[in-house]
Amino acid sequence: MTTLSPVSDATNDFLLTSRRDAPLAIDDFVTLAPRRENPRADEIEARALAQAERLGLVHAHNRGRFDGFNTLGRHVYPSASVERGVLCATWCNWLFFFDDMHDEELRSRDDQSRVRRQIDHALALLSGARQPSGEVDPLDRLLLEFRRGALDLAGGAWLDRLWCVTADHMSLGVLPAVRNWGTSRTPPLREYLAQREHDSGVLTALDLIELAAQIGLAPAVRDCPMMLRARRAASRTVGYFNDIVSFPKEVLRHKNPNNLVHVLMCERACSLETALREATELANAEARELEACVREVSAAHPEDQAVQTYLQGLLEWQRGNIEWSLASPRYDATRG
Repeated sequence: MTTLSPVSDATNDFLLTSRRDAPLAIDDFVTLAPRRENPRADEIEARALAQAERLGLVHAHNRGRFDGFNTLGRHVYPSASVERGVLCATWCNWLFFFDDMHDEELRSRDDQSRVRRQIDHALALLSGARQPSGEVDPLDRLLLEFRRGALDLAGGAWLDRLWCVTADHMSLGVLPAVRNWGTSRTPPLREYLAQREHDSGVLTALDLIELAAQIGLAPAVRDCPMMLRARRAASRTVGYFNDIVSFPKEVLRHKNPNNLVHVLMCERACSLETALREATELANAEARELEACVREVSAAHPEDQAVQTYLQGLLEWQRGNIEWSLASPRYDATRG
């Protein structure tokens, strides 16, 4: 077990400087789709903000933070209608609010049983197994609004699949990450890569491609080995990239060991610059794997428009996440 070691101010300065230099230049990363933004993004984001304000989730003290993640959809769901774009934003915003409780709040680090109860509660609400009574928590209300909208626009079978992916996100990603943080444990690289695939929550967001595009994949295609490999590669390349840009905030500010750059520094006993370079190589390797898988699935289903649309959505998610991450203040270490 490796414990989280302190990082010097000089290292902090180096990383913050590197955001303007080669290690975090967009040209150093494989990008799989042209840069696009949803032309309806301003309306979608305004409606998502109004929803969060109505539910009491956004206040003066966290408005900037909310704005930092409310812009994700404009990049990763560039073709969504306003109605469907708002529903995608509802899910992503709920996920950001929920995950931030466990990534940044010390109560989660110190009380892992509390995290388990919160996860069980959220999954029960999403499935419909639990009906709220009395005064409902604002975050629960946001999740329930998503559930109602998803049933209307995508149906119960799609929502059941999302529940399964979300349960994996929580049990295989969130819980191990909280345990690592609570014990200041840096996981071995191989273990962390598997954890990160789920911890990012990206697999749940990839399911929303169907919702955003108003399509439905046939089960035989959705569950075929090559499509599963494509989804895994998409989740990993996004997660690894986010670890690179979030290192100052996660590791230097919050002392959270769940970060690829930090794991590499510990595993390889290497410098930050070397770890950043290797993390970039890992992110690019997964992006190339995604590209190869998409090409193979596309060739196997050339006439299936739903498949082609979904595959394009995977590529747009990979590129869109890079655009959003570099532009968003969410990963700025100087912010809360």
